[in-house]
Amino acid sequence: MAFTLSSRGSFRNSISTGGEQLLVPIDIEPDHHFSLQVKARGDWPLVSIATPSGAAVQEASSYGSDQARTGLIDPGRIGDQSLVANVSMQGGRTGRFKLTLLDLGSLDDIRDEVIRFTNKRRRKHGLDRLAGDTLLHQAAQGHADEMDAVGRYLGHDSADGRDPGDRIDEAGYSWRAYRENVATGQPTAKQVVKAWMRSPGHRDNLLSDNVSEIGIGFAIDDESGSPYWVQKFAAPL
Repeated sequence: MAFTLSSRGSFRNSISTGGEQLLVPIDIEPDHHFSLQVKARGDWPLVSIATPSGAAVQEASSYGSDQARTGLIDPGRIGDQSLVANVSMQGGRTGRFKLTLLDLGSLDDIRDEVIRFTNKRRRKHGLDRLAGDTLLHQAAQGHADEMDAVGRYLGHDSADGRDPGDRIDEAGYSWRAYRENVATGQPTAKQVVKAWMRSPGHRDNLLSDNVSEIGIGFAIDDESGSPYWVQKFAAPL
């Protein structure tokens, strides 16, 4: 029976012949960001996102004896191209596996998730929730896109010397206070907020009581599939 992998479930099957590759069609909303994960206990599985002919679009970014995971895919890079999951085992091994599509949703979905987990942390510390702001989203997204496109760097100053305040000004937001968090590598909103909370400086920004609004930026490196995350915090004039 044919199976199509979607965000609604996982696919279980087996590699029965050494060197075999299984191609599983992927069904994903056209504006959704996603990655693939395969688990196979002790059999050193591999997975990539590929075209129906088997040409890799995104290789595995991490793998070990029990599981492998691809980098993230930006839907803007793919367009209406059909994709498949390409599953195999290293070294000609055979065995059973479980393949899962990890669907992050649209850019708006991702922003909402970062804000939700941020406000969940703030609520635990007795702080007011932050409201998403369109202009702060714009400033944050511009910085995420630039970090991805210009030398693939991570930092608060732009390549041309602009600082976080300059970028907020350019978006047309009038502020009396601002803060910024950046990160790269964490595959989900929950994990990036957790990482920021473990870093004293980022934690102070996330739990600041002198900001009331937030903007989120998110971009994906097309080569590695690694994400860039930006949080812009501010208080308006």
